Amino acid sequence: MKPMTKAILSLWLALLCGTLWATVPPPPVNQNMGIPDGVFNDMTFQTCLGCHGDPGNSPAPVNSGYLPDRHHLRIDTPIGDYSASPFPEDSPDGTHKCITCHKVDWIVDPARPGGGYFGFAQDPSSAEFRNCLNCHAQTPGIASVHHLTQKAQEAKCHLCHGSLINDPNDGHYVPDYEISIITPWPGDNYDTTSPSNRFEPPVAAYNGRRKGNCTHCHYSGQDQMTGQLVSSNYETHHGTGVGQPNSGSRHGCDLCHDAEAPNYTIRGCERCHGVSSLHNIEFDKDGDGITPGKEAPFWGHIGSPANCRGCHGNFQGAGVQAILQSEEESTGSANIVPTFSHMRTRGRGMHGGGRMRSAANSPEPRVLTFTGSGFISTVESPDGPVEITARLVLEDRNGIRYEFEPERVTHTLLEVVIPDGFPAGSYDLYLVKGTVRSPVANLVIRPDVTVDQVSCNKGNITVRGSGFSSYLNAEGSGTMLFDSTRQRACTVTSWSDDTIVADCGHDSSGNIRVESIFGSADGNISCGPVNDAGGRPRWWSIWSWWASWSWSRR
Repeated sequence: MKPMTKAILSLWLALLCGTLWATVPPPPVNQNMGIPDGVFNDMTFQTCLGCHGDPGNSPAPVNSGYLPDRHHLRIDTPIGDYSASPFPEDSPDGTHKCITCHKVDWIVDPARPGGGYFGFAQDPSSAEFRNCLNCHAQTPGIASVHHLTQKAQEAKCHLCHGSLINDPNDGHYVPDYEISIITPWPGDNYDTTSPSNRFEPPVAAYNGRRKGNCTHCHYSGQDQMTGQLVSSNYETHHGTGVGQPNSGSRHGCDLCHDAEAPNYTIRGCERCHGVSSLHNIEFDKDGDGITPGKEAPFWGHIGSPANCRGCHGNFQGAGVQAILQSEEESTGSANIVPTFSHMRTRGRGMHGGGRMRSAANSPEPRVLTFTGSGFISTVESPDGPVEITARLVLEDRNGIRYEFEPERVTHTLLEVVIPDGFPAGSYDLYLVKGTVRSPVANLVIRPDVTVDQVSCNKGNITVRGSGFSSYLNAEGSGTMLFDSTRQRACTVTSWSDDTIVADCGHDSSGNIRVESIFGSADGNISCGPVNDAGGRPRWWSIWSWWASWSWSRR
């Protein structure tokens, strides 16, 4: 074929491809990194509950289930420097107690025995009783509550966002060569007349979005698939408050921006969005596994040649096309980040994102079901194709990790069984595949409340079991030992997680119920009636009288 013919054919193919691509414009990408795209620096109690309140209707799998359980599991754990407890001074031993979060007052009432009673300073039915922002502070309009946490202030971004992002100070690879013809630009607003731009300016395409920069797909608008309103990169990044003046953040602008380099270069972005994270982002739109270079465009970063050119399309020349083709062939990775959009729990005492069914003593196993993408990757080995599957990790507050292999896994569904006897607690939950991990959600496993033994001693009832947690002597606290037969509350003498001692009256017998912050359990009691101050049963008095009478007759 003659060179001129080749050139005409190449031009025709380029025009044809441009026409075809133009019919599928890239949507404003919903940058879901564990939470929906948006700015979260002006939250209210109601907007917090949009994700953290109703397990069935949460828009993201960040839902922590029943929030009181998650907080109550902190009882008797140390109050640290970053604790949100509003009344830490009320703790007798430096650990979280009911009263370090829920203030209790003495309420004068002459009609009550003792002249009054203890009650909550705030009405438990009031929204303010559990207003998230009473404890979890934000800087309204500047810094989000999420990014003023300890993890964010230590710049450990991956602890929440997983491998969709790099930590800025973790030493990951950032290219140090000069800006080149295939180097992405962060946005549209760079000066194409600058002497540093020694190549052709980017080509406008896709509704005017320029190839070769992040805003080719990442710009404000409405996500066409979900209807989610997407903010600009400037808004979402500055809206975290990280590095912003008067935000309360320990970071400065230099966390992202190099004062000695133009702000429009990509190197600042790569401090958090490096090669290792960007080339691990892809969505399995068809549900049949991720094949780099062969997925639908605009759903990820390595899905199709259009995605490569979306970042590396600053110049459309033959030499660059060869580089792009080589890159397309080399970006296949077994470590594409697994992501899940829904998490459903079922079984005893489990709470998490998604709909939840729970019964205190259900024989049903504890099962977690995830739906999403990237749960399986296939790589070539000398012995043929090898599948690498995701697995579940639960990490407790002390950093101890528990790993679970899936019982069932496909490209878009993963199911894990949590074994009986697994310790109760609040866990960070994420999926791991190869060396990458998903964004983090939260799972709460409640302790079972059980009554194993009830005994009597001189009118005192001792109840032994598990899951009693802590007792709060206040009306409406949800903690008490209740004589179900006589419909009266017992007077608690002492209360620990496994033992309760209380006075239920001299004639206690029948059914009693332990009401704990984690649930309730019933037990049977038979102390028998007593008739003297020593707490002795009636038969003792009769025997004692007969013995005295018989000796007096001798």
